[in-house]
Amino acid sequence: MGSKQRRLKQKGRAMMVVGIIVIVGLAVTGIVLAVTKWSNKAIEDPRALTIEVTQGETTTKVHPYRICDLFEKDSCTTIEANSQHISLAPEETAEVKVGTAIGSNAWAVQRFFADDSVNSSTKKNPGEATGETIAGSAAVNGERTPLGVVEVSTALVGKNAAGEETTYGITWSIVNDHS
Repeated sequence: MGSKQRRLKQKGRAMMVVGIIVIVGLAVTGIVLAVTKWSNKAIEDPRALTIEVTQGETTTKVHPYRICDLFEKDSCTTIEANSQHISLAPEETAEVKVGTAIGSNAWAVQRFFADDSVNSSTKKNPGEATGETIAGSAAVNGERTPLGVVEVSTALVGKNAAGEETTYGITWSIVNDHS
């Protein structure tokens, strides 16, 4: 076999390897795009999206307290009746579960105590967590100050009344009646 034939054979193999790499790359890109589109699907009804608060053996669903279309001025709706009331003693804790629809987005938990100096906020990155423990009190100057309110908030893509996708700012409220 001459050197010319060997070079042609090597070029053919190289082209075949490049072709295979291109095909595999296109297939992987297609799969990633499909999974991304599927996982970022718009929420049909943001008002029906709930979180859960578990205290001891009791789990309660919490509906959105405030919903705002972030692209429309003065579009916030506050539903006072959706504030979930619990009784969390200073030494107790409760679990807040947001589920995967919220946990796959950035979300935050804000805690408001009787003493404003210990109010706190925790932010979670997409996919980082789907729950958070909340305490019935916090330490300040060697004493315990009771928890007043916990708010969970996020921004999600949902569908508006016209069926179009828009971004909603959603907040769930948990009120501690024990404070």
